[in-house]
Amino acid sequence: MNLNKTRIEWKWGALAALAMTLIGLYPQINLWIARGTQWQGSYVLTQGDEIAYSAYVNALIDGRPRRNDPFNGRDDLPGKPTYESLFSIQFLPAYAIALPARLLGLSTDAAFIWLIVIGAITSSLAIFWLLATLTGDSKLAAVGVFFTLCLGALAAAQGVARLMITGNRVHDMFAFLRRYEPSMIFPLFFIFCLVVWRALMAETVRSRIAYSVFAGTLFAVLVFSYFFFWTAAIAWLGAILFLWIVFRRGDLNRVLITGGIIGIFAIASIVPFVILLSHRNRNMDEIHHLRLSHAPDLFYLPEIIGFIVLGIIGFAWRRNLIKIGSPLVLFAASCALMLVVVFNQQIITGQSLQPIHYKSFIGNYMALLSVVLLFSILWRARNPDRAIPPRLLAMVTLVCLGWGIVEVSDITSRDAAVARLRDEILPVSRRLNNMVRDDGSFAAARAGKAPYPVVYVSTLDAVRSIGTASPLAVLWTLHTPACGVSLTESKERFYQYMYYSGLTPQEIGTGMLQARFIVLAPLFGPERIVEGLISDPKPITTDEMAEELRHYIEYAEHFSIAQATHPQLNFVVVPNGEAKPSLNNLDKWYERDAGEQVGLFTIYRVKLRQAPPG
Repeated sequence: MNLNKTRIEWKWGALAALAMTLIGLYPQINLWIARGTQWQGSYVLTQGDEIAYSAYVNALIDGRPRRNDPFNGRDDLPGKPTYESLFSIQFLPAYAIALPARLLGLSTDAAFIWLIVIGAITSSLAIFWLLATLTGDSKLAAVGVFFTLCLGALAAAQGVARLMITGNRVHDMFAFLRRYEPSMIFPLFFIFCLVVWRALMAETVRSRIAYSVFAGTLFAVLVFSYFFFWTAAIAWLGAILFLWIVFRRGDLNRVLITGGIIGIFAIASIVPFVILLSHRNRNMDEIHHLRLSHAPDLFYLPEIIGFIVLGIIGFAWRRNLIKIGSPLVLFAASCALMLVVVFNQQIITGQSLQPIHYKSFIGNYMALLSVVLLFSILWRARNPDRAIPPRLLAMVTLVCLGWGIVEVSDITSRDAAVARLRDEILPVSRRLNNMVRDDGSFAAARAGKAPYPVVYVSTLDAVRSIGTASPLAVLWTLHTPACGVSLTESKERFYQYMYYSGLTPQEIGTGMLQARFIVLAPLFGPERIVEGLISDPKPITTDEMAEELRHYIEYAEHFSIAQATHPQLNFVVVPNGEAKPSLNNLDKWYERDAGEQVGLFTIYRVKLRQAPPG
């Protein structure tokens, strides 16, 4: 069978894309149904970090510079340069969203809803295209889309399966749809793999050069889009070129041309990336949990799947069931070998950076892709024209779609209250946006003549959504350190939040003992709570909790004007009714106006008291 000449039946890819889009949209559809005519226009989170990405995109839509910190109100201005961040370095996806949104007049929330549709369609079609090209079987390729995308959380040891076994989870639902990293560039990774394959298989030098240039361009896009994807692309490219040299020595010229051209593009893009990275705030290394280690990591589930695939390929080769030099076999082996490389590159580099991102966002999908390819190889090992029974394909499709629906339904049910709250806070964000534009404070901040207005929101699940629809800085949110604010400053800001909220030491201590993430993460760091951010997390002890509580009590007892003005508040947002917190501590330092009720919340303008406590 000449796989390069096989006609692709795109109708199967379209059906797979439609099914994945409907499943991916289910949480949003659920909110639309639940809210009805009261829906305010918010998007539903698939994962908590989407908050940071949507805030950065909103800042770009507002015309703020590439180097901006939406949570802390810091912009890169003439004479007031700021540091690079992972947002400003990996800027291509953000601008690919912000520029069309600004042109079309779309809000950030609307753009992020469309990203689910775009991400599901393009990712499904990219994987379908790759599998159909490699296997020559469009029906298998469509089933492979469901197998790869619906079982991604399962292959990462996350989602519902992990919840049932251990009672906890980290990433949920379809990680490939997290906006905008990695959803915007997820399909490009698989297209990159396909184009490299085309380059290696091209019959003419001219075609090989053209495909290699295209692959190099895609790689450059990945470099300025998502660190974990371009490093994974390097690992996979190195794996397939290595295997090609070892088992297809007659194709050395193909490898040299393809690898050489892509290498030129890689150098041309990685060098400016490194230059930008050198201008980062050094706090980023601690915030993003960069660890110095040469220890191997051999037990991540995607890696284990890769070992199994490599073992089966080796066994089948030894039994003369397959030809090890077959391009399809080498491609499948390269997907599996890539997993070993990305999880163990620190053996050589001595640096490990949040391996959970490889496990949850790309390694798991490549592991499943290698399984699909291995199945195709073994099924046709004896007879290349042997058809896969439609009943088998239908059964696998139903199982995969069923599991995907289980994953999405579970997270939709769990986060329904949060989705509703985020929708209810959206009118508050819009009103704050209008207020700072009407009073000129936003224009003054954009011009560098005044700091961005700062808002204290007593509801933590609400405060993180403020930046998606307004330019205000916030007193504290989980993503306060995202653009380089030190962990020390972030912790002090969290102390301020607890102080203004009137939380008692007993309430804080109870939150720590109950292992509430929103309490432990800012005090001890998310890397000690979220499995996989670092390879050797240190458990939080009760002695550490007691010590941290003593630090806060001392902080609250010695709270002064220095703390009250760092940062200085301009707005306060609290829920109405019984959920309204005690603002006695805040009222010692600030005067509130009469307030403006917006939906379920009240917005107060505040100013420092002329004679605050001594």
